[in-house]
This record gives sequence, C-alpha cells and structure tokens, in this order.
Amino acid sequence: MLEELERFESQAKPLNEGMTEPQMEYLSELNIESCDWAELNDMQQLVTLSAIDGRMDEIGVPVEQRSELAHATFSDDMADAYDDFIVESYDSNDIEVCELEKQQLEAPQDHIQIEQISDVLTACEELKYENWVSLELSEKEAVLNTLEERIAEIEHRPSCPIHLLPLAIENQWGGYNPETKDITINSLYAEQSDYYTYREVIDTLIHEGRHAYQHYNVNVAEIHPRHSEVASWAETMEGGKWGYWGDCSSLMGQRLYEQQSIEIDARNFAGDVLNNLNLNA
Repeated sequence: MLEELERFESQAKPLNEGMTEPQMEYLSELNIESCDWAELNDMQQLVTLSAIDGRMDEIGVPVEQRSELAHATFSDDMADAYDDFIVESYDSNDIEVCELEKQQLEAPQDHIQIEQISDVLTACEELKYENWVSLELSEKEAVLNTLEERIAEIEHRPSCPIHLLPLAIENQWGGYNPETKDITINSLYAEQSDYYTYREVIDTLIHEGRHAYQHYNVNVAEIHPRHSEVASWAETMEGGKWGYWGDCSSLMGQRLYEQQSIEIDARNFAGDVLNNLNLNA
C-alpha cells in the first residue's frame, strides 16, 4: 500500500473552509493512523467507517463531498477504505454523476499540477529506487496503477488502467491508447534495475498520463486553464487541422514527431515533474 501521501484539494477553496473547528475536531477524533488501521479486523474497520459516516450525517456533509473531506481529515488507508464504504453504501449512479462533475471543474495550473504530482511520487515508498528494484513486475504494475489514480485526481480526469507488457516496437517506452483509454509501459524496461531506465519508466507514466489529460480536454471536457494550448493540442491530434505525425522510421520523421505540440507539452511536463522528485530510499 502507498502510505503517507500528501492530500490535495481539487478546488481552489478548501472543502473544510465552511466547517467549524468543533465539527472538524468531531470528525478527526475518529482518525486512526495507517499502521494501526491495518491491525484492525474487518468488523472493527466497518464499525469505525460507519461511525465516520454517521458523523458526516450529523454535521450535514453531502455524500458527494464526503470522500474529499475524509482524505483531508483521516490517514490515507483509512480514507481509502471510507471511499469503498461510500461506493457500497450509496447509489452508484449518484456517485458517478458527482465524480463526473468533479472532473469537469477547471484543472489546476500546470505548475500546481507539477508540484502536487511530484509530492505524490516522492511520498510513495515503493517508488523509491532501492525499494522499486526489489519488487516483482506485478507489484510494480500495482504501484503504477495506484499512482496513476492519484495523478488523475490532480489533473481532474478519469484514471487510466496501467499495463506492463512487452511492446513490439523496438525501443518504445510506452503509449496511451485514446480508444481504450489505457496506458501501456514496456515491461522489458520495467524489469530492468539500472537507475536511468528506472527514471524513464516514471517519466513514461507521467508523459502518457499527460496525453490522457490532453485527449480529455480535446474530446470530452475542456478543463485546462489555457484554451490556446487546448486548441494547439487539437490541431495535432488525429482528425485535427494538421493530423498527428507518428512515423519515426527516419531521422526527419523522429524530429517531426518530437516537435508536435502534444509531444512537446507532455515531454516538458514530465521533465518538470522528474526534476522535482527525491526518489532515494
């Protein structure tokens, strides 16, 4: 499990701003640190989650806001368990509508996204180099999927399933599929233990997630703060004004590919995140 991740608000105004201090204290009384939460049995956890929900009812927190407030109040593992409790306890259609509305709120400025994503990755113990190289491939895939969920929350878009699979194209690190909405990272590289390759795998996760963000803005809902950038992304995507250049079989083709607006943006975004990371164990 990922532990001690920073929690970030999806809106400029903190959710707990309208809460009184006694109300916040009333909720936080139920907080249990992740290490202690893991020691509770299923029944003890369920009783605690029910108590949390009861207190949310008492102070009048709408169902669609409870997850965000829980993540701002409780330990990570406890808040994650409460998310599952909400899904099981309330009508799924209502929750899906609330999630879609949340995703369509304007995303943070890029510098804020970069800082928040960097903090999430830095806080992940499994991602630290000395820990990462000891993980099995399936464990690495699980870590990357959990991180992608955190990144998607920050970017206000749906998360993408992450697959670690061998890729047919030589030297290809990975890719985002706009049809299936998933991300594949080359398992050949994920299995290697040298530091350079390890950094490139993380770069690929962020880079391809940025492509998912671009496609969401162009094809679903424009949530990026700068319309001109979204318009530029649309021009280079398939069916756009210029079309997308994907032939990298020649040096000129490689250069044309790298200079497309969506590739420049994804490359720079991932590079800025990596520059902020501290991944030493």
